[in-house]
Amino acid sequence: MPTTLRIALLAGLLALLSNLAVIGFIHLRTYDEAASTVRRQVAEQAKVLTDVYRSAGLVSLQDAVDDSLVYGDPQTAVGLFDGQGHELKGNIAAIPGGIDVPRDGYHRLVRLRGQTAPQEAAMIVQRLTDGKYLVSGRIYGPGLALTETLERSLLIALILSVLLGGAAGIVVAHYVGNRIGNIAKVADRITARDLSQRVPLSGSGDAFDRLGLQINAMLDRITALMSELRLLTDSLAHDLRSPVSRLRSATTAAAETTDPAEREELLASAIRQADALMRILTTVLEISRSEAFTGRDQFTNFDAAELAAELTEMYEPLIEERGAQLRLDRPGGPVPLYGHRQLLAQAMSNLIENAIRYASSGGEIAVRVAPTARDVRIEVADRGPGIPEALRSEARRRFGRLDSSRSDEGAGLGLALAESIAHLHQGRLVLEDNAPGLRIGLELPLPSEDTVRPS
Repeated sequence: MPTTLRIALLAGLLALLSNLAVIGFIHLRTYDEAASTVRRQVAEQAKVLTDVYRSAGLVSLQDAVDDSLVYGDPQTAVGLFDGQGHELKGNIAAIPGGIDVPRDGYHRLVRLRGQTAPQEAAMIVQRLTDGKYLVSGRIYGPGLALTETLERSLLIALILSVLLGGAAGIVVAHYVGNRIGNIAKVADRITARDLSQRVPLSGSGDAFDRLGLQINAMLDRITALMSELRLLTDSLAHDLRSPVSRLRSATTAAAETTDPAEREELLASAIRQADALMRILTTVLEISRSEAFTGRDQFTNFDAAELAAELTEMYEPLIEERGAQLRLDRPGGPVPLYGHRQLLAQAMSNLIENAIRYASSGGEIAVRVAPTARDVRIEVADRGPGIPEALRSEARRRFGRLDSSRSDEGAGLGLALAESIAHLHQGRLVLEDNAPGLRIGLELPLPSEDTVRPS
């Protein structure tokens, strides 16, 4: 069954059920109210006539019956009968149901004098002490007629509401079908590798627009990842071409030379080139693993200040050889952190090596661990040329090296790896001006009770 027809039938069914509930409630309320009012009037009338009989006798009762017919409304039905059921007074042709019916309760059908068809009424039949019968009541007529008219009107309204509900269901189904159809068309085109397609938005801000925004954001992210993948592939091919060529040249020359010393030197060069290739490929793999959140099962509790102290001690001799100074700023106590200690050590090492490579001779390199109320900031600052703000996005990119550093050693993966490791820890990499120089910070979230595992 088509979706449009199902929604239309559902809307019609809901309209039918809701209107049936309304009609049933109105019927019960109006009918019961009308019946209760009539029965209350009948009970009062019977009590008055009975009191007259008890206090003044049969003659006064007959006069009261006549007065009820003269001064009462057209719905009044009253009669006085003898022991055989013959009428003595009143406008009732016969005792409702005959003299053998139970004398307590209400009787619903009564035939008035001069009429051939009985009418629905609320009646009380009472046996008097002298063997006569007093019958009093009221015809339901106008009250029930109003109720029946109301019910007929509600029935017509019910039919119309079902029709209108079905029509509204068709309109809603058509609208929903069009919106879903637009999303399906975009999905089909995306499947056909047309990533330029986006879900059209109506501007109403409804649930379909919110869904469309989410899908469009997802497609934007996929497009960006695809572009980054193509750029990565191109950059990887470009940056690997030179070391591969040098490796091939070195191995070829080593195979052709007859001088043992020269062959040993060429083989050593080939090993260095192979190691450089392995470092590039390992770094690319670590970036991909970090961005995919692989490795979170290896998170442990450790002291970030202690890690920074170990790295500065390891790099201090190299920095002194370059004529620079190294300074470590750390708090007096431990700085607890929950993360992948080895990867964070690699990220900090990359930042320190970048500072050593690009800092001016005789400058200062500062490593700082600064815990705050929300995170832990690990930063490396130098007094080198720095990176202009307009070029910082390029510096973060994989294989992104600035023009001034193209001739330098390295593959342009240091900052990209550090940023991916920060992403793995749900933190971020910050590049700031050190005036002069560059200050790079890793901002990592503090450990919480939900994430910290026992050491």
